Amino acid sequence: MVVASTGGLPEPLALLPGTLLLDAGWLTGQVRDTGAFYGSAEPRLNATLWWYSASAVLLGQAVHELVLLGRGASLLPDDIRLVPRPAGLDRVVPGPALEPGATAFGAHLDQALTPVIDALAGVGRATPQSLWAIAADSLATRLLAARANLPGHTDPRPLADAVAAGSRRLRPAPRYLDVRGRVYVHRGSCCLLYRVPMGTCLSCPRQAPAERASRLDQHARAATP
Repeated sequence: MVVASTGGLPEPLALLPGTLLLDAGWLTGQVRDTGAFYGSAEPRLNATLWWYSASAVLLGQAVHELVLLGRGASLLPDDIRLVPRPAGLDRVVPGPALEPGATAFGAHLDQALTPVIDALAGVGRATPQSLWAIAADSLATRLLAARANLPGHTDPRPLADAVAAGSRRLRPAPRYLDVRGRVYVHRGSCCLLYRVPMGTCLSCPRQAPAERASRLDQHARAATP
């Protein structure tokens, strides 16, 4: 058998069907591998950590298209392709374009994410509500990042509010706060990262409000030219 040369480039990534996100056996393996990665044997913790990473990648390209083009792309498991990585997803290729508008994208997220979250909650013994909260914060993070690349660094809040208005599941809705002229996600979910040797997220909601405000202020001060 003749193997084609890649000319020194990395081998192409093998895209897997998005329906794996509904497969209890596959998800069980992902949760188990996440536990091995972080040194944890608790299914709920491992499922939460996996979703914290995976949801940001799952939403990434579709949110980018929403910001740049005014319409998102399908995230239905039947429509997407994905590449896994240890403790999360490495890449997600979304499906066809959706109808224009952020509200339509919010309604689509209910349809696309509900079966995925329900499947993961069953495998990882996590509550769907906690996983939806993480998804909302991942959406907020992706909107903030995509908006930051536009001229003028436009405020992500109007678009985030419009997406949340179309969704009945993204709760609490994406929120932001301003610190020294910089915009940060006001997290409403806990990724449980503090339970493994990775430290505490900058905006972890488990911190005392004064502690979180102090850490954000220090970060904004250090990031200001």
